Amino acid sequence: MPHPFHPDDFPINQDVTLQPTQVFYLKGAIHFKTNSQIYELTGRLRQHWDNFSHAFLDETGEVVRKLAEGGAPPKYEIASSGNMMRTLKTMKDAAGNKVCDLNMTFVSFDSSTVRFPPGSEHSRHQIELCPVGDKGTDEAKHEAFVKNSIPYFWDMTHGRVGILYKCLNQTRVEIARVAGFGFDKDAVLVLNGNELDDAVAISTCIILLNGRDAMDA
Repeated sequence: MPHPFHPDDFPINQDVTLQPTQVFYLKGAIHFKTNSQIYELTGRLRQHWDNFSHAFLDETGEVVRKLAEGGAPPKYEIASSGNMMRTLKTMKDAAGNKVCDLNMTFVSFDSSTVRFPPGSEHSRHQIELCPVGDKGTDEAKHEAFVKNSIPYFWDMTHGRVGILYKCLNQTRVEIARVAGFGFDKDAVLVLNGNELDDAVAISTCIILLNGRDAMDA
């Protein structure tokens, strides 16, 4: 069933531009069947984010390669299990503590969920990610979720770049972007961490990268 919130109800606030405070490299996060690692690169890059230029993306890949070779643990790791129509992925932090479970569907009319343990610092409630409209239209490339009564929209109508909007004062403001990288297996996420918890942004992004209308749609 389409989500009750629709992006047309919240026009984009053109006066507010994305101001990332965090950068994440989602290694092996697109269409993965085993594990994926999430490295935080905040403060480690010489290049400033410039709408995913080749120089910026190349540097993220090089920094992650050095971190992995040096044995630095990722901030989060995601492991998979599941069946053909629905996949369960569990995200843990560097200490091995469960952050959340991603119960994701590949069925066009169904929803995916992110469930957090009791007392989680990331979210007090589960997150349900739903299609805005029917498959086969641009509406289907919008996924909506609500956190703390605030609607958010992932917009996949811009080709290989996904945009996350937060609804504020009856308008949408851009708070994150994700772009595929690394032979269609990796992705780079930039986030304004003042506007949304990073685990919520990453988990919903992972669902987007692996779900109904993923980046190769």
